[in-house]
Amino acid sequence: MNKQQITDLVLPRLKLIRTEMNYTQDQMADSIGVSKKTLVQLEKGRQELSWTVTVAICAIYRESALLRSVMGDDPIELVEMAVHPEIHSGRMLVGGAVTWWTDVGQWQHYKLQQHTAGGHYRIVGEGNQRLFSTADKEKALLEFKKYMDIMM
Repeated sequence: MNKQQITDLVLPRLKLIRTEMNYTQDQMADSIGVSKKTLVQLEKGRQELSWTVTVAICAIYRESALLRSVMGDDPIELVEMAVHPEIHSGRMLVGGAVTWWTDVGQWQHYKLQQHTAGGHYRIVGEGNQRLFSTADKEKALLEFKKYMDIMM
């Protein structure tokens, strides 16, 4: 998923996210760093949502059930994948709703998974720790093979 696709997911849901969080337009505008006038224009679809504001919304409202319903269990992960071709990290995953991830491969305690909404891949290790993420299937498979080789 690229920046524009993420922005296109967020913009039409902006008012619903605000309503879900029980925020006024003033509160929402202040939280994402825009004027109330700009927020009104965004909610009416009369103005394009910038990438910076899209990221702010995904970060600040990452617990929104509405955002999660279209972006998966962690909206920030989709944002990261839109910016970075691959991620090497030992970040612990919280929850990791099964409905958002399809197992592509498994070797001992390592899993290669694909995100059902974003299409990107991740390798999860022991203790549900994300070890690697990329949008490139071939890179994901190569990296997964490295973990298999280490364990052999």
